[in-house]
Amino acid sequence: MSALEAAYEDAQKLHLKVKAVLVTNPSNPLGRTLIQEEVNSLISLASDKEIHIINDEVFSRTVVYSPCFTSVMEAVSDRNLQDCSVWSRIHVVYSLSKHLGPSGFRVGMIYSNNEAIVSAATKKS
Repeated sequence: MSALEAAYEDAQKLHLKVKAVLVTNPSNPLGRTLIQEEVNSLISLASDKEIHIINDEVFSRTVVYSPCFTSVMEAVSDRNLQDCSVWSRIHVVYSLSKHLGPSGFRVGMIYSNNEAIVSAATKKS
């Protein structure tokens, strides 16, 4: 059992309803990326347990020493899961300010195939 699955089971024992997993991939400040097997485990858990994945990919353009970065959206597409319910439960957060480095310029975005998420984000912008 992976650490992620164990954490999910621990939450269930405490009668906590897990609705989403928030992941920072790649991480900051070291830029560690999840390997393909870890990304696939995350997708499988989200699919099996019907939970959302919110993936913070703000540092995806600054990876230097880690293995190649793979977006969770790319991994879902590679597994041909676009027609599965998990597709609408994957959300990617990104920011131009970390990649481009413009001082004081803060632009963020969320990419999702979930109409409710897109609608809510559009109303806030």
